[in-house]
Amino acid sequence: MSVNKEEFVKKCEQIYLNHRRELESKYSGKLVALYEEGIAAIADSIDKALDEATTKHPGKIFYVRRIGERPTAAILYQWIFYENCL
Repeated sequence: MSVNKEEFVKKCEQIYLNHRRELESKYSGKLVALYEEGIAAIADSIDKALDEATTKHPGKIFYVRRIGERPTAAILYQWIFYENCL
């Protein structure tokens, strides 16, 4: 699966900005998994966010970031996790 990482990040960050007020008032400090169509999951850990996101949207690529002023972010490809299990 080929993805332009810069465009993907921009799109996901725009989705975050569109929902920023609600996300930061309700979920500050949690992790949000975003994909090209919107918010896939919100959880306390990256594992929980990805489990929920991949269950709802199998085969998608996710951009995960912490909600709030100091985000930690990563682009995660679903196949990475399966590859590591082999």
